[in-house]
Amino acid sequence: EPLRVFATGGCHVDPNIRHLEGAEAFDTANILVDFEGGVVASIDVCRKAVYGYDQRAELLGTEGMMQSENLFPTTVRKATADWFGHADKPHDFFMNRYAVAYETETAAFARAITDGAQVPVDGWDGVRSLRLPLAAGERAPAGGRGGIEED
Repeated sequence: EPLRVFATGGCHVDPNIRHLEGAEAFDTANILVDFEGGVVASIDVCRKAVYGYDQRAELLGTEGMMQSENLFPTTVRKATADWFGHADKPHDFFMNRYAVAYETETAAFARAITDGAQVPVDGWDGVRSLRLPLAAGERAPAGGRGGIEED
């Protein structure tokens, strides 16, 4: 579980959101999260990526590294003298990117109703998943650091 969060950000890409309150006016932000045992997570976000919806994750440790790459509509790659990479941009909308996850969640919910199966995620998981972004949003306008509130 996260213990503390530090967040800062600004409006550098989209001047149309500058009038919004607090962290809602940020299109670019950096977040550091302190966990028990001294682990620190770094999160960088920007509302604009000219090459598509960018959402990657990397875990780096003393015994290795793990990455989660962007999802693309196809596995087609293009190679020229000047460039090598995916022929497509990453999925541009979260409904496209997470379609399989939504299908899996819906099927689990249906099994819980029809068969009495345990749901893999409950309301408490939802509350816990909101703690970090809410704390970051509260601290970012002031560039502050603070604890994650417990209920």
